[in-house]
Amino acid sequence: MLDTIFHVILNIFISLFIIYCCHSGWEYLKNTYTHKKTKDLVNTQITKYQQMMEEMQQSIQSASSISKNDIQHMDDDLTKFMEEQM
Repeated sequence: MLDTIFHVILNIFISLFIIYCCHSGWEYLKNTYTHKKTKDLVNTQITKYQQMMEEMQQSIQSASSISKNDIQHMDDDLTKFMEEQM
């Protein structure tokens, strides 16, 4: 009886040791042969903000180049659409 309990406990320790060795080996390989991903959250957000501002400036400049005749035509189309919906 004592002999079987000793074998079970020894088997558990050997199994845990094998699992620990495999895990340590995997972590070593992962840390040695892979590149760590780092995200630069500050500069990426600043870049996105600057791109948004540039797009807004361009849209403002393009909106100012629309002629009054085009604006009147769009207004008429919108009015016609709204009347059809009612």
